[in-house]
Amino acid sequence: MKALKMMLAAFAFVGATAQAATNQEIINHVSYNVILATYNDLAGATAKLKSAVDTLAANPNQANLDQAQAAWRAARIPWESSEAFLFGPVDSLGIDPLLDTWPLNKLDLDAVLASNRTITTDFVRALGTNLQGFHTIEYLLFGEGKTSNTKAVSAFTAKQFEYLKATSALLAEHTAYLAHSWSTNYDPENPSAPGYVTVISKPGFDNPFYSSDRAVMEEFIQGMMGIVDEVANGKMSDPMGADIGSANMALVESPFAWNSLNDFTNNVRSVYSIYTGHYRSSKGPGVKALVEKVNPALAAQVEQDILNCMQLIQAIRPANGGDFGQAIFTQDGRARTQAAIDALNALHTKLESEVLPTLDM
Repeated sequence: MKALKMMLAAFAFVGATAQAATNQEIINHVSYNVILATYNDLAGATAKLKSAVDTLAANPNQANLDQAQAAWRAARIPWESSEAFLFGPVDSLGIDPLLDTWPLNKLDLDAVLASNRTITTDFVRALGTNLQGFHTIEYLLFGEGKTSNTKAVSAFTAKQFEYLKATSALLAEHTAYLAHSWSTNYDPENPSAPGYVTVISKPGFDNPFYSSDRAVMEEFIQGMMGIVDEVANGKMSDPMGADIGSANMALVESPFAWNSLNDFTNNVRSVYSIYTGHYRSSKGPGVKALVEKVNPALAAQVEQDILNCMQLIQAIRPANGGDFGQAIFTQDGRARTQAAIDALNALHTKLESEVLPTLDM
């Protein structure tokens, strides 16, 4: 009984803290401790990926390949966990497609690898976005991904190592630039412009993007709605097609490493971070604190719905191995996928029809 009373007291304290949060407190916390923290993590993780790739290229062996593959997976986490806030410099500076365009143009990539061209960072920089970024590195590190997500060290060529080194360096460069744009300067044509975190955390009439705290809070909610819709009706529905005959592995994100379901889960985790304000060891307030002021039951239900979507996405994974790209070619896998899509669409509807209106209550 004593433990129960302590637990209830703790919940009461958390609830009181969340309800007491002002919009400005929510904005400050989410801007600095969720968004900026995520971009800093991304820059650090891609720098580690570059280092791991350089080590693999210098000394190709299974241990170094394992470390490079692990570094790629680790770098995907902060990137996919940022997709509920694809506004600001990641959009205005065109960084998103440089990092994460798919499907990969394997035909042109193979042609480059078969050529006599010297592959440098600047050479890759001049290529299309579907020949650089996460998925180019993924293909080179993991292989085809159709029946296996492993690749023998002996299968690597000298040209592949050249390409891996160049595009990993470029990825690290772009993510460092993204972190800089949020922390220090969001406009490269205006050296006196502050970091975007300063812009978004100080709404007002003199702010070029956010005239009020309401405008920032709407940006947060629209960002959550956008990625929920994209996961349900783009990332999952497009490759699944109307039936097994129209399922298309080429449209799957992260098919080579079999990392799709983790990507989708981290996409929804980014929604959770904006909604609750929780990121790593940092705890709220997030948008939930705003909703709690109006409708505590709705606030709790939305959090539960977000967690349920993450569980349903992980449940798609085939019991006998594989990932999303294999699940969509089986009837039971497609049924589990549809269950996740339905839950995501229901969450989107709730965000749009019930959470967004709380801004005006």
